[in-house]
Amino acid sequence: MLAVILITQGCSTRPGWSRYEMYFGLSTDSGHTRIPDQQWQAFRDQEIVSRFPDGFTLYRGNGYWRNDFDTYREPSELLMVVAPDIEATQKKLNEIAQAYIQRFHQQAVLQIKSQAVIRFHSPAKLEGATPHAH
Repeated sequence: MLAVILITQGCSTRPGWSRYEMYFGLSTDSGHTRIPDQQWQAFRDQEIVSRFPDGFTLYRGNGYWRNDFDTYREPSELLMVVAPDIEATQKKLNEIAQAYIQRFHQQAVLQIKSQAVIRFHSPAKLEGATPHAH
């Protein structure tokens, strides 16, 4: 039975990869007070860049949410990170979310996780090419 499991798993001990998305609302007071860009940028540099120095992507967006009576629109930032699906990655994301909630008095930060098959495309090596000195 163990042999079947190892064969079907490819005998690999490398973790899979996941795409993580986090949604940060950029307002407080039910959408009435906007978090200033310089405060968001300081948060980004202190909390996100420090935890994912190898790279991530940020998108600007408009989020919509509803409480009991009204639908609110607020500017938002979407963080996308493609990283190994390991406990350390989730720990970093949890720390970012908690820091954001505390710093900007938020009710929540939405996180989405999906499996990812990644492939890095790079320049093709030319046959017989001589490496250039840099």
